[in-house]
Amino acid sequence: MSDNKRSELGKDRSTGGDFSGVWPASFTPLTSDGEVNWPVIDQLVELHASQGMGGLYVTGSTGQWPLLGHRRRKQAIERTIQAAAGRIPTMVHVGANSTEESVELARYAAAEGADAISSVGPPYFSYNADAIFEHYRQIGAATDLPLYIYHFANLQQVSLQPKDYVERLLRLPNIAGMKYTDMNLYQLGLLQTAAQGRMRFFSGADEVLCHAVLCGTVGAIGTAYNLFGPTCRAEREACVRGEVERATEFSLRFQAAISRILSSGGLCKFMWVGMRLKYGIDIGLPLKPLGVGERDWSDHDVAAIISAVDG
Repeated sequence: MSDNKRSELGKDRSTGGDFSGVWPASFTPLTSDGEVNWPVIDQLVELHASQGMGGLYVTGSTGQWPLLGHRRRKQAIERTIQAAAGRIPTMVHVGANSTEESVELARYAAAEGADAISSVGPPYFSYNADAIFEHYRQIGAATDLPLYIYHFANLQQVSLQPKDYVERLLRLPNIAGMKYTDMNLYQLGLLQTAAQGRMRFFSGADEVLCHAVLCGTVGAIGTAYNLFGPTCRAEREACVRGEVERATEFSLRFQAAISRILSSGGLCKFMWVGMRLKYGIDIGLPLKPLGVGERDWSDHDVAAIISAVDG
């Protein structure tokens, strides 16, 4: 990217490691033939920027990163950053099976103008802690962008005690924080205590949006915030202010809605219908095999859940 183009896309990036608030984990919208739908990316970015969301988490799990392949990942990264144009921060997930690919994606994201990068540990083979932290080290050293580790319970291979975990993370180049996608909030609290303000933590499980506030999180990143962003932001802010009764009431109805969606086995199709109904945005269906065999959702049922969450 040329310097002139970088300037046009928002050279004045948001403050490095000081991110906070509620961030949608961005969809990668696809056309009927499985290509990245660039105009719909524009629509999604415009929506979340106009809503005043904290930022966008790009090509993460919600963005189908394991299915996209290198070409489509780069396309989604490029278009999202272009559309954001400095109006809303972008954190690009660059996790991959190989360190080489993650480093390449990190450098690509930086060249395009991303505000931060993030990565899961290498997900397929079993690795010891030294291999995982070397993977992270090379990603962190690849750019000067803040690095947020994506701690994902379903893939996590690090079995260190929280204090040791944090101390090893703090030795990584450009480490800024963590996206913590796990229901174990006790462990999150121990990580926060060990970090002593040297890292910023985002909750990554939508179900514990308000609960994680008590663990010192600065914000939340998740799928549901695409559909319920303003509501979740308002309720999280109320929790931060100490409005416990309100936060409890919201958390219970939010968890009930998420449980209904997940237990149906139809998350992808729910979000597809929900984004069309609420915002008029067609994100398309995911790449196969994701979404295959999911139940279909009626507009009536989706509208009822949206109404229950938004209150």
